[in-house]
Amino acid sequence: MPSTFAWLAVDAEQRRRMLEAVDQFRDETTIDDLGIGGIRDAFSDTLFPGTSTLHTRLRYVLFIPWLMQEAAKRATVAEMAQRYHDLERDFIGALERGTGDDEPGIIGRRAGKMLQRVPSVLYSGMLAQWGILERGLTSREFFTRIEASRRLDAEAPRAEDGGLGTERLLDGLDPELPAPPEHLLRSADFRLTPEEVTYLKEAITRTNPGTLLARLVQERPMDWTDSATAPAAPWAPEINSLLHTDADEELRTLLDRAERFSLQVHGANLLYNLLLAEATSTDPERFRDDRVAHYRERLQTWADETASSRPFGSQDFLELGQMMAARRRNYTDRTRAFLEHWCAESRTPHTVAESPSARELIIRRERLVKQGRARLRPGNLKALNAWSGASGTARLHFRWANVTTLLQDLYDGEARA
Repeated sequence: MPSTFAWLAVDAEQRRRMLEAVDQFRDETTIDDLGIGGIRDAFSDTLFPGTSTLHTRLRYVLFIPWLMQEAAKRATVAEMAQRYHDLERDFIGALERGTGDDEPGIIGRRAGKMLQRVPSVLYSGMLAQWGILERGLTSREFFTRIEASRRLDAEAPRAEDGGLGTERLLDGLDPELPAPPEHLLRSADFRLTPEEVTYLKEAITRTNPGTLLARLVQERPMDWTDSATAPAAPWAPEINSLLHTDADEELRTLLDRAERFSLQVHGANLLYNLLLAEATSTDPERFRDDRVAHYRERLQTWADETASSRPFGSQDFLELGQMMAARRRNYTDRTRAFLEHWCAESRTPHTVAESPSARELIIRRERLVKQGRARLRPGNLKALNAWSGASGTARLHFRWANVTTLLQDLYDGEARA
């Protein structure tokens, strides 16, 4: 029976996380066969709060509240909610009219009005984390507040200066939100105006001080001119050069730990794929190349890099546990034990590929995480034969690809100013 996901009566942020989890199964580079996805996400949330692998373009964090304001012009909550439902889908056409045919990042370009993964769900975490939308506020609650505010205004006595004699209800949107552009619903694009750039930079740094995201929205790395010249990883030298030795000590330490964790887990995933390659090697026609030789070569390269890297030690595990607790991510004793044993194995990285204990560690971990779906479980030929030749083989970069796209939109808007 195929695996399925379902959600009932959950908020937008829960649904966004579920969609993100489902997306992992569509990308062979990010599949979490060894059960470290929670740690990956905790690092990502700490470095780049509010971001998600589902995000496509930065200006959506403004489009969404603007569409909410537009829908709120209707008379009743029910009419507002229906209008907002329609606007999120009609807005696809506005973006298509305002951008070129090859413009990336339009959510729903293929689905059209049948769109289910609407921007307001995908960007819910970012809107709340950056203080643009009150945390936990749903669109319907927003419309309810708008309707209540109008009712109070209509019933309130007039003050001596001609204004209203009662305080207005807060609607849940940031009062500093820039005004939408004219003709937004007819034609829209992803180009940020100078006012919008200033607003987003202030909002991000105010709500997420001390993070790498806040630093990067304020200071652009040298030689990053376009998407092709973006740094390859969040710990690239051009980013580290922005961080001060003393003032940014915590951030520098976090980046170093993230880089070393990424390296450690990369080796575990490569050994896992080597074991799968060996298990399927009896069929020489299955792949175009020798998968066993391929992964042995990649493990050799990993071992060379690991040998010159500082080991992941007890202090790292202590800080890792504190980060997981701060981010309210599940961090079980079994996961910690697996990582500790793997890091002990990788202290002699050039022996890992042939180490019986390292191999058994990976086999047991996959069975624990995937249980009946484990590819290395004896006799589970269906799961083994479904292996495509690569599963989770890329280095963890903690949403860096998505973050660079968002930052590029910000930098481009700043350059236009």
